[in-house]
Amino acid sequence: MKSYLFHAVSFFLKILFVSVLLFFVNANSQAQSNMTSTLSKNNFYVDAGGHFAGQASINLERLFYTGEKTAWYARAGLGGAGIIMANGGLGGLGAVTMLTGRGNKHFEMNCGAFIGKESDDNDIFVFPLIDLGYRYQKPEGGFIFRAKLGFLGLGIGLGYAF
Repeated sequence: MKSYLFHAVSFFLKILFVSVLLFFVNANSQAQSNMTSTLSKNNFYVDAGGHFAGQASINLERLFYTGEKTAWYARAGLGGAGIIMANGGLGGLGAVTMLTGRGNKHFEMNCGAFIGKESDDNDIFVFPLIDLGYRYQKPEGGFIFRAKLGFLGLGIGLGYAF
């Protein structure tokens, strides 16, 4: 178990490093533009998904950077996740979300980790969160619809932006 945990944390740190690097490259290129998007500062949604793995969570996102065509959110959530015939249980997640595009339709990328406690033997587990998908979200806020494909399978989400 310790070996798996070490590799999962190492993988998460590599994803986080690449995300931060992309953030700074994007911030540098966006600094020369006067136009910025006006996406909502906070998003609240529930999502669920599965295939060979499953997850369901309640999430809150907070905008920390916005550019002409890109917005970056910090994401935190609570829920459950597991891999069929392996480990799983309740836990929390932390991630960085990138939205691209203008208007209502956005490409979405999430990178982070779900850390939980196994329901059978109380061991700690870590699953990387890597999701690509579509998000319908109006710039002024309101209804959110998400469709995603990621490490834990296909999923959808519904929520509200404010």
